[in-house]
This record gives sequence, C-alpha cells and structure tokens, in this order.
Amino acid sequence: MTKIGNILLAGLACCTMAAVMAACSNIDEDERLIEVEPVVKPDEPVVEETDSVYDAPVAVVPRAVLIEDHTGQKCPNCPEAAKLIHDFQQQYGNRIVPVAIHSEAQGIMEPQGLGTPLGNTYDNNWSIKFKPAGLISRVDGGDGVVMDKTVWIYALQYLLAQDTPLDIRVKAKTTDEQTADIDIKIICTREGAAVSGKLQVWLTEDNIVAQQDSMGTHLASYVHNHVLRAAVNGTWGEDVSVSGMADSREFHYKATISDAWKPENLAVVAFVYNNDEVVQAKRKTLDIKNTQ
Repeated sequence: MTKIGNILLAGLACCTMAAVMAACSNIDEDERLIEVEPVVKPDEPVVEETDSVYDAPVAVVPRAVLIEDHTGQKCPNCPEAAKLIHDFQQQYGNRIVPVAIHSEAQGIMEPQGLGTPLGNTYDNNWSIKFKPAGLISRVDGGDGVVMDKTVWIYALQYLLAQDTPLDIRVKAKTTDEQTADIDIKIICTREGAAVSGKLQVWLTEDNIVAQQDSMGTHLASYVHNHVLRAAVNGTWGEDVSVSGMADSREFHYKATISDAWKPENLAVVAFVYNNDEVVQAKRKTLDIKNTQ
C-alpha cells in the first residue's frame, strides 16, 4: 500500500474512534448541537493575479490541490461535501482548486439541470459508485483514486505538505460576449526536474442558483459553485512536457461562452496530470473588462 494509503487508513481509524466516543457520551439537551440546513453560500472573493504575473521571473510556487467533486442535484448528501470544500478554501485559499462535476447519476441533465455528457464521461471513466465522491489530485488513497468525503482532509494535508516542480500561469479574458481568450504557460521551476503528462483546461461557473436535494429537503434556490461547464482542450487534454530550470511551454485557446452562462462567474481551471497524480493546478477567473 502506498504511503498516502496508510495515512488515509489512519485517518479513517481516528474518525471511527471519534464517532464511537461521541455516541457513548451523555449530552444535556441544552448542550446538543442543532442540525442546520446546509445551504452553501457563494465563495468569498479571492484576490486575482494581474497579467504581469504571467511573465514574472521563475520562482518556487506552492503546490495546489485539485478537488474533483462528483456531485448531483438529486444527491441529498452532496451539499455537505460542498460545504466541506468551502471550508477547505477558507483555510487554504487558492491552494484549493475545486471543480463540481455533475452527471446523470443522481442529477438533472442540461438544459434543465447541471448534468452534462462531459460529466457522464468522467463519471464512467472513474467508475463512480456513490456520491458525493472526490478525486483529490487523483492520488491513490490505498483503495483507488475515488474517495469518500470523510477522508478528503487527510489526502489534502498529505499533498499540501509536498512540493512540486511545476508552475502554471493563466491569462483569461473575454474578447466579446461569446468568446474567451485563454493563455496558459507551464514552467519547470527546478533544476534537474522533468515533468511529462497532459495539460487539461476546463471552464467552470460559480453562483448558479438552481434546485438541490439536501438531507430530505428540496431546495429551490441553492447556490452551486465551481460547476464544470466545458473542456476547452478536449476531454483528456493534450501532451505537455518540461525539463530543467525555467523550461516552459505556452498554449493559447479560444473558448466559446454559452448563452446560458454568465461570463462574470466563469473561471479557467488548468492542471497538469500524469498516470499517478495531478502535479499542479491553477484557477483564474475571466477578466471581462474588455467585453464590448
């Protein structure tokens, strides 16, 4: 079993012990926690980089973690996972790159809902058997890459403590109401290092108000965030490799913005992955200042 697999198993043991101890405790009525309906509010705004960062000198950058949250509007436990991701963002900031992937399973397909054929493809590829289910930078937790939300934190802590030899820089802006220009730069930040894999570029959307089941309650106006909308450079991305200090590759894309999306709520998610993990990830909102 991998090192991270052992870490996750230890984490599960701790969760189990805590649950047993809590179940055996006597708590006065006035001291018990009251369960509140888990409605997720929009994420707090983050400070975005200026375009000058795109061409800044090479520097060591912290590793960011991609969370692929396989979810659905008919999944009653999925809002708990969304709240958990929001808490991770509050604690770790831009080092958390979340994407909510909706599909037909426990979902509602577009145009009525948020499920997409792209989401179905990813669900089928990872053989998603339950929701919410998460891939945490696609590392194997000892029982595969698909993880229950109860162990996400252990995978996160393990990965955030690691470094990465890769930097991803993104420039993204709308040129008109239906087109976005996206520039991606992949840079090796370590002498003697080499990274080879696939560059994947997605579009996501925040602040989508739509229905959601939640713990036996139907919510008509739930706020959905970081919803996967499109794969800009194909379902599985394209080849990329860099080696040696400051070696870089650049990519340029034009993405079509659907009439059903709000450009001011769109973001680009770019990440580089190989057969073992997501090496680095980056999220940047679209700059719409130049929209005509």
